[in-house]
Amino acid sequence: MPPYMTQPPSVQPRRGITAGLPSYSWGSFPLGQQPARMYVTSVAVASNVVTLGVKMVEGNIPAVGALATVLGTVVAGAPANVTNVAVTAVTLNTLGVGSITYPATTPNIGVTPDGGQVIFNPTDVGETTVIGKGQQFSIDPAGGYGFTMAWLSTAATLALQLEGAIDDVDAQYAIIGTSQATLTGSVIAQVPNNVRFVRVNTTAFTGGPGTTWAKIYQSTSTGM
Repeated sequence: MPPYMTQPPSVQPRRGITAGLPSYSWGSFPLGQQPARMYVTSVAVASNVVTLGVKMVEGNIPAVGALATVLGTVVAGAPANVTNVAVTAVTLNTLGVGSITYPATTPNIGVTPDGGQVIFNPTDVGETTVIGKGQQFSIDPAGGYGFTMAWLSTAATLALQLEGAIDDVDAQYAIIGTSQATLTGSVIAQVPNNVRFVRVNTTAFTGGPGTTWAKIYQSTSTGM
């Protein structure tokens, strides 16, 4: 998403938050992207690293770090079956045949034919971590709504906070709740009456810079 908009609304229209749907102050979500799916052809484990032989059958080729869910393998009691584990390598030829690797604590297994599937569901996409103010969103000024801020960063350390303002003026934004200093999490805050705009402000980070996404949810009813 673009960072905090400073142009007049006639030039850069402000987006509103739809209750129950995420609004990304940093990062985005790949709307319209279907899950990627692979067939498993073999399983091997060495030093707690699983290597699956696979055949790509659907979707986009996943990147390193994508979250894999493995279903239906049976070799050695199915230790290769996992849910939402980040892959550490993806190697496919032009026919979509190759292998993926990911960690799993299990005894070594030699290369063994097997079946099953690997599914990669679309996930939040981060952008390069920077110190700055994220995209702002307009909200219902009636107040009393619960807002959830959720985030994830691959920087070494991170500090960010949910902020709100009555008018969309940079100097008017004030913190709602408390600053957060973990690399991933979610917090719920009650937005004061008359606040009409919210954003996520990244105030500090170290290392990386890595990537960060931060999104805001509005409750579908007042009183949380």
